[in-house]
Amino acid sequence: AFLWEFVGKTPWAHLDIAGTAFSSEDKGWISKGGTGVPVRALVHFLQHLA
Repeated sequence: AFLWEFVGKTPWAHLDIAGTAFSSEDKGWISKGGTGVPVRALVHFLQHLA
């Protein structure tokens, strides 16, 4: 509801893409640090739209 105050009638989407987990070491396709899992899913989705 907060964002509605600023966007008016402009179409928008809020994507909460902050890392949902943290890895203390490299594990396969997961790099050490913030996993960025939502970012990977978003990129995959957008690639299929193109």
